[in-house]
Amino acid sequence: MMNTRGLRQQALSGRGRRPMRHQARRRADSGVSGDRHGSRGNRLRRQPLTRRAWAWLAVIVVAVLTAVTIHWWENRPLEVPDGFSEDAVAVELVRVIDGDTIVVEADGTEERVRLLNIDTPETVSPHTPVECGGPEASEAIRGLLSPGDVVVLEFDQEQRDRYGRLLAGVFTTELFINEQMALQGWGEPVYFAPNDRYLEVIQQAWGLAEEAGDGLFSEGLGCRVGEPVG
Repeated sequence: MMNTRGLRQQALSGRGRRPMRHQARRRADSGVSGDRHGSRGNRLRRQPLTRRAWAWLAVIVVAVLTAVTIHWWENRPLEVPDGFSEDAVAVELVRVIDGDTIVVEADGTEERVRLLNIDTPETVSPHTPVECGGPEASEAIRGLLSPGDVVVLEFDQEQRDRYGRLLAGVFTTELFINEQMALQGWGEPVYFAPNDRYLEVIQQAWGLAEEAGDGLFSEGLGCRVGEPVG
């Protein structure tokens, strides 16, 4: 009887232990599986962060390159084309003041430029009323030049007048602006010693304007040359 009871107890206790071993194995298996899924999930979660980091880096690089390019373009040295003198300078037009005066930017500084050997009717002088043909002369030069244009300045013996303005012949790639203003009949030849570099050219252009009846020689001007408008 003792042996039979002991066998039964062993059998019963054995049955109780097997499930515990199986449970422990399942826990271990589930733990390994969980770690695998967890590490894979972490990798998947990290990948979008990496892509976003590269995307932001690309945006920053593009922004920096764009800023550098814009800075270089705005501060690029302007080159004088072939065919001009060694003293010629290339500048950028800022605005037109009137028919014979413009403002340019040279080396980051704005300079007023008075066109050599021409004189157009007044429009902006604080001491002189608007003269006949003045507004038309201003419109004429605005038809030849626009802000942002690159122009070349050529100088004579004296580079500045008593007002500190540069005295220059103004050239684009195709036109001599001083000559064009005379040719259209708005820029009368004028000589202020010792600067006569372009005087002869201006006189010839002015003569052609007179023959053609252009500008101040026009019969339809609507005012008398040399007198105030209105």
